[in-house]
Amino acid sequence: MAKKLMSVTVKGERSRWCFSIYADPQYLDEWRADGLEIYEVCNVIPMWVPGWAVRPWCIAQDLFNFKNPWGADS
Repeated sequence: MAKKLMSVTVKGERSRWCFSIYADPQYLDEWRADGLEIYEVCNVIPMWVPGWAVRPWCIAQDLFNFKNPWGADS
């Protein structure tokens, strides 16, 4: 299976760290069983995109990545 962009959250005793990785989704159940919080990243919004342009930006990303922006998987 192709690797996908994932967001991983690791909790320590005093802090939490979150970072993005490209990972194979087949390992998600194992990582979650070990206590990691991991989610697929669907859209990435740069800080310079104004608030009113977020929805069009996500639709453009979905179209570019060959997803249906109006479907249940968006």
